Amino acid sequence: MQISTEDVLIDSLNKLLERKSVDKITVKDIVSECDLTRQTFYNHFSDIYALVEYSACQNAKKYLDDASDYDNWQEGFYNIMVKIKENKTIAQNVYHSIYRDLMEKYIYDVLYGYIIQIVEKQAEGMSVSQNHKDFIAHFYSLAFIAVIFEWISDDMKGDPEEIVEQIGVLIHGDFKKALNKYAK
Repeated sequence: MQISTEDVLIDSLNKLLERKSVDKITVKDIVSECDLTRQTFYNHFSDIYALVEYSACQNAKKYLDDASDYDNWQEGFYNIMVKIKENKTIAQNVYHSIYRDLMEKYIYDVLYGYIIQIVEKQAEGMSVSQNHKDFIAHFYSLAFIAVIFEWISDDMKGDPEEIVEQIGVLIHGDFKKALNKYAK
């Protein structure tokens, strides 16, 4: 199987993130790490943060695609937390960089896309405005990000399985309950 240039650049970025934060990494560092040219980098990404966003989205998509329904959301969220923990140094180097707000936006976009799918499936057969469905997905995306960022800030001491189970207890049936309250 042939590895794409994007994957080579992601791998290079990840190796560098093991050693330093994202705001200390240059395009020159990335291309030197993988023996590509700067032009090759710019043929695929406008800047380092576009590469970081692409990498985060690809990873999240890989772990969430098979879990985008209400019955499996916990598995997807757990898989993301395990992957973050497996790449603890990388996650902390991004978290502690001056560009953490950008990372939050990337994670939000991925989580929102995942959660809105769940909300849409739960809303099937109901007459609920898109505005309300969007708000439910927005609310839970922000809540999940807050949990992830607090966990990273606390040096990932909590057990991902336990955290996901606690969240599951809190939101069990809440999507459907909220949708019912918004139903026309």
